[in-house]
Amino acid sequence: MDRRLLAMAALVAVFSISLVAYGARHMATGSEASASLAVSSSDDGGASGQAQIPPPTMTMLADGVYHYFGFFTGSLVVISDDGVLVTDPSNPMRAQSLKDEIAKVTDAPVTTIALTHEHFDHVGGTGVFPEATVICHRNCVATFALSSLGDVPTVDRTFDDMMEVEVGGKAVQLHYLGPGDGAATTIVYMPQEQIVVTSDMYEPRALTHKNWVDDKHYVGTRRILNEISTWPITHAINAHSPGTDPVDLMENVGYYNDLYDAVKAEVDAAIAAAGGAPFGAYSLFDTLPQTLELPQYSDWANYDTSFPRHVERMLLSIYHGD
Repeated sequence: MDRRLLAMAALVAVFSISLVAYGARHMATGSEASASLAVSSSDDGGASGQAQIPPPTMTMLADGVYHYFGFFTGSLVVISDDGVLVTDPSNPMRAQSLKDEIAKVTDAPVTTIALTHEHFDHVGGTGVFPEATVICHRNCVATFALSSLGDVPTVDRTFDDMMEVEVGGKAVQLHYLGPGDGAATTIVYMPQEQIVVTSDMYEPRALTHKNWVDDKHYVGTRRILNEISTWPITHAINAHSPGTDPVDLMENVGYYNDLYDAVKAEVDAAIAAAGGAPFGAYSLFDTLPQTLELPQYSDWANYDTSFPRHVERMLLSIYHGD
């Protein structure tokens, strides 16, 4: 076999195995995720492996509006005769799969890419769509300048608070409601179709794995989820799960509110006990992640392994502002 083909095959194998591990961390660890994730070892004692990635799906949510889910990541797809809008191509391999699925529905090219935030696992692959205008909140640009990986897009248009893009008569709104998961957290909303898109803000009946919470502003995430929960919603797309049931969003609003209330009560009590001095809450960083519990969520995936990190991050967001 040609050396270039061998190198590409090796790269695909490594990428696929890494992607399965990534998907396993981002998705719930219940039966749904277990059924969709598998890595089979060969007879050489596991020296090589074959990753089995579920085939991509394109689910129609409304006339001309689809949810593409592939490589453990979801994208909104809005189709018109003149062009297509997509969110978060993620990487070149996934972007090509997304392009192939869109081609089964329309001949129109992808003309707009709306990025939901600045994290590198969402923003790659834009080069697969050379005709597309790339839109991201203005906070993306400074982060992209720091990339050591290279596959970050050139942003063609930025916005501050809100931008509305029209696709075939359909309004696609991009809202910045403050930091959530990252500094450029963008909520995509189609008011007529009542479809909302968030990324990395929540997972269905699961806590975000502890390895992926360091850049999440927990007070900001709570505020954003509370805000969008008041919008009319028929479908709620989140980054790393295939479903679109708004119930998942609403349950996570309850979780973030309960977590905030529990942590804030401890901070207030500690400061009051110190006569109002802010340093009275310092010791909570050593104790509260190990002592606080929310038993009503103990059956959610990742609770046992990741809940202490959620407590720590909420504490840091309340007390330190990040």
